[in-house]
Amino acid sequence: MAQTGPDETVAPLSGSTQDRTIADASRYPWSAIGRVNVPGVSQRSHCTGALIGERLAVTAAHCFYDRRTQRWARPDNVYFVAGYQRGEFVAFSKAERLVASPDFNGAKWTHPDNYAHDWALIVLKEPLGLQAGYLGLFAVNDAWVSRLRDTPDAMVLAGYPRDRAHAISLTSGCGVTGATSDRALLMHGCTIQNGDSGAPLAIRLQGGGLAAIGVNSASGVRTNRGPVNTAVPIATILPQILALLKETEGLEALDAPGLRYGAPPAAPG
Repeated sequence: MAQTGPDETVAPLSGSTQDRTIADASRYPWSAIGRVNVPGVSQRSHCTGALIGERLAVTAAHCFYDRRTQRWARPDNVYFVAGYQRGEFVAFSKAERLVASPDFNGAKWTHPDNYAHDWALIVLKEPLGLQAGYLGLFAVNDAWVSRLRDTPDAMVLAGYPRDRAHAISLTSGCGVTGATSDRALLMHGCTIQNGDSGAPLAIRLQGGGLAAIGVNSASGVRTNRGPVNTAVPIATILPQILALLKETEGLEALDAPGLRYGAPPAAPG
């Protein structure tokens, strides 16, 4: 069952997020996370997204599909608000282009076949990553999934859940619990709610930064281990991300195999 949607039953691992920690959205790395506002799409007020480059952000594909009209949102109707907190924000931009998974079926977005394709990239008109900073990227392999399963405190999910829609909040210690047998999805135990769609599932780095390893998509997904929450691995999106980073920043190579470090806001002047 997909995690976001106005007419969906609350899934087993969804629930109140009142025990989550409120972060200071004006400070990096939280400033690189923002609300994705799409007026009118499925009566949904917002999703969560993360800056992963100067003009590039990542979120969930279903945030942009209106099932009532059976149409995708227009880029000029999509707003990324970085570091949003109770009416204040670090920076914002309209989208210039939306790049959603070609295998995502918007009309059947709660179908299990969609979960692994529930990702979208936003090419922004403005270089928000210079003003707000951007997160790193880490395409985790099987060995890292096992390592992270044993070290849940290394993980954090940050988003704008419905019951705290105007403040970014963090859930830590829930960690990665594994991956599906086909490696198409990461499984995690973080409590999520409407509005957390597209939130980055990230690993904490030394020095206070974050590297996104997945994009939060669905909750209560039935597996042979019971219901789990899922995230689309950055590893499966990496070719598309790299193509857009080369286009928008001229990036030629990662810092290490499967790894790009994030960057704080550029110094003024």
